[in-house]
Amino acid sequence: MKILIIDDDEKRMERLKLYINAQKINEIESITLAENIDDAKKYLKSVYFDILILDVVLPKRAFETASSDNGLMLLDQISRSSFLKKPGIVIGITAHIQDIGIYKDEFEKKCSVVIEAATNQDAWKKKITDVINYNLLSRISRTVQQRHTSVVTVHGIQTFGDWQTRLKALIYGKTDDIHFSNYKYGYYSAASFLIPFLRKREVKRLARHLTDFFQETKSKKVVIFCHSFGTYLVANALKNIMNETLKVEKLTLVLSGSVLRARDNLDFLKQHPNSSLINECGDRDLPVCGSCAFVLGVGMAGRIGFHGMNDQRLTNRFHNGGHSLYFKGEDFMSENWLPIVFNEDSKIKDIDLRSPSFINDAIFEKTIEIIEKIKPLSYILAAGLLSYLVLR
Repeated sequence: MKILIIDDDEKRMERLKLYINAQKINEIESITLAENIDDAKKYLKSVYFDILILDVVLPKRAFETASSDNGLMLLDQISRSSFLKKPGIVIGITAHIQDIGIYKDEFEKKCSVVIEAATNQDAWKKKITDVINYNLLSRISRTVQQRHTSVVTVHGIQTFGDWQTRLKALIYGKTDDIHFSNYKYGYYSAASFLIPFLRKREVKRLARHLTDFFQETKSKKVVIFCHSFGTYLVANALKNIMNETLKVEKLTLVLSGSVLRARDNLDFLKQHPNSSLINECGDRDLPVCGSCAFVLGVGMAGRIGFHGMNDQRLTNRFHNGGHSLYFKGEDFMSENWLPIVFNEDSKIKDIDLRSPSFINDAIFEKTIEIIEKIKPLSYILAAGLLSYLVLR
């Protein structure tokens, strides 16, 4: 969602922007400010704004006298002109309703609402955010109904995945038009994770469930969220079934704390014409480093990202925190995952909060990568030693 505020009262405009930002409406991409008609028209020529907040008494140019004639003229130009992009909703504001005089009825026809924005009060700001929230919920409802969206979640090892229920509650707090499926496979032990055969058996089970899901779903858009060992299960299960015809139009895979290898081949996603992968990484994720160093067939893509081209098909995003940073409270899921579900046409936001560190980047992570390369040899030596001790 993009918002344009046009107001010659710079302090009021800045305070309104701060107030809207303080409400933490995560779907708002940007708030643009303009102090006169000419500046506003420059923005309206190039950007589609979902909401226009318009001081109805405005100057045409900088340093000119403000008049309600100018505000009404801009609204007329927006409605008639083909070179100005028409905002979704127009909210008129004015310090005193009587200031717009004989044009009051005309403004009320062209604006969704006209609000009296008294200088020494804050109640009018809440009215504006109420309109923004209603418009947002209405748009979300239309989008998910048109796309018949489904969300699938898969948890990691040594957990029952309480975050899956919390994510569902966050989504249903916006709309109940989403079809939600939480995949559960019980409390999976670290010992089972160490054994490739047991991991493959779990992959096959998930592949059967996903096959049934894709055959039965009526959804056009599917988003799969997975964490830790769940990323291994989902990626490998999809490899097994992507050669089948998937009816969904759009498939988005969101990994967090992934134990996949940084150089894993992700070409299976290309078998679906409109698929994308978002890899959420924690810069202090130690469990994936341990997996990379000591467990065959896994790595630490959940810390260092996948190697290769980063674009709208594959996006690595780097955050500050450890293996479960995504589930401490609700903020991460609200800010980073809900837009993936609801915002149909928005680009995936790039995030990289890492700070360069010689010890972390050049020593610790490189050491783990070296250990990963000699890991198969270590397993062979350990197996040989065990066989020697048993047969001696």
